Amino acid sequence: MTDESRGEKDMIKISYDKDGDVLEIRFSENAIQDSEYMEESGLVVDYDKNDNIVALEIVSFSKRVGKEEFIEAAAL
Repeated sequence: MTDESRGEKDMIKISYDKDGDVLEIRFSENAIQDSEYMEESGLVVDYDKNDNIVALEIVSFSKRVGKEEFIEAAAL
Protein backbone atom coordinates (compact mmCIF):
# COMPACT_ATOMS: atom_id res chain seq x y z
CA MET A 1 0.00 0.00 0.00
CA THR A 2 1.46 3.37 -0.98
CA ASP A 3 1.26 6.55 1.07
CA GLU A 4 -1.13 8.02 -1.50
CA SER A 5 -3.54 5.10 -1.18
CA ARG A 6 -3.65 5.68 2.59
CA GLY A 7 -4.39 9.35 2.03
CA GLU A 8 -0.97 10.46 3.27
CA LYS A 9 1.51 12.81 1.66
CA ASP A 10 5.26 12.88 2.15
CA MET A 11 6.05 15.32 4.90
CA ILE A 12 8.49 16.06 7.65
CA LYS A 13 7.75 18.81 10.14
CA ILE A 14 10.19 19.76 12.86
CA SER A 15 9.08 21.78 15.85
CA TYR A 16 10.67 22.73 19.16
CA ASP A 17 8.85 23.39 22.44
CA LYS A 18 11.21 25.69 24.34
CA ASP A 19 9.26 25.47 27.61
CA GLY A 20 9.16 21.67 27.57
CA ASP A 21 12.58 21.36 25.86
CA VAL A 22 11.18 18.82 23.40
CA LEU A 23 12.07 18.56 19.71
CA GLU A 24 9.41 16.82 17.61
CA ILE A 25 10.01 15.38 14.16
CA ARG A 26 6.63 14.63 12.59
CA PHE A 27 6.37 12.22 9.65
CA SER A 28 2.61 12.05 9.25
CA GLU A 29 -0.51 14.01 10.11
CA ASN A 30 -2.18 10.81 11.33
CA ALA A 31 -3.49 10.92 14.89
CA ILE A 32 -1.19 9.54 17.57
CA GLN A 33 -2.71 6.39 19.03
CA ASP A 34 0.15 5.15 21.22
CA SER A 35 3.58 6.28 22.41
CA GLU A 36 6.67 4.44 23.59
CA TYR A 37 9.22 6.18 25.84
CA MET A 38 12.81 4.98 25.59
CA GLU A 39 14.36 6.25 28.80
CA GLU A 40 18.05 5.73 27.98
CA SER A 41 17.89 7.67 24.73
CA GLY A 42 15.25 10.18 25.81
CA LEU A 43 13.19 9.39 22.71
CA VAL A 44 9.44 9.08 22.48
CA VAL A 45 8.18 7.18 19.45
CA ASP A 46 4.58 7.97 18.51
CA TYR A 47 2.46 5.48 16.54
CA ASP A 48 -0.84 5.74 14.67
CA LYS A 49 -3.68 3.20 14.88
CA ASN A 50 -1.88 0.96 12.33
CA ASP A 51 1.38 0.98 14.34
CA ASN A 52 3.11 3.24 11.80
CA ILE A 53 5.58 5.71 13.24
CA VAL A 54 3.99 9.16 13.20
CA ALA A 55 6.61 11.16 15.10
CA LEU A 56 9.77 11.08 17.15
CA GLU A 57 10.19 13.35 20.16
CA ILE A 58 13.53 14.09 21.80
CA VAL A 59 13.00 14.90 25.48
CA SER A 60 15.46 17.34 27.16
CA PHE A 61 16.71 18.19 23.69
CA SER A 62 19.03 21.06 24.67
CA LYS A 63 20.81 18.85 27.22
CA ARG A 64 21.35 16.05 24.69
CA VAL A 65 22.45 18.09 21.66
CA GLY A 66 24.87 21.00 21.80
CA LYS A 67 24.29 24.16 19.80
CA GLU A 68 27.17 23.47 17.40
CA GLU A 69 26.01 19.88 16.80
CA PHE A 70 22.46 21.07 16.09
CA ILE A 71 23.61 23.75 13.63
CA GLU A 72 25.81 21.21 11.84
CA ALA A 73 22.97 18.66 11.61
CA ALA A 74 20.48 21.30 10.45
CA ALA A 75 22.82 22.30 7.63
CA LEU A 76 22.72 18.80 6.09
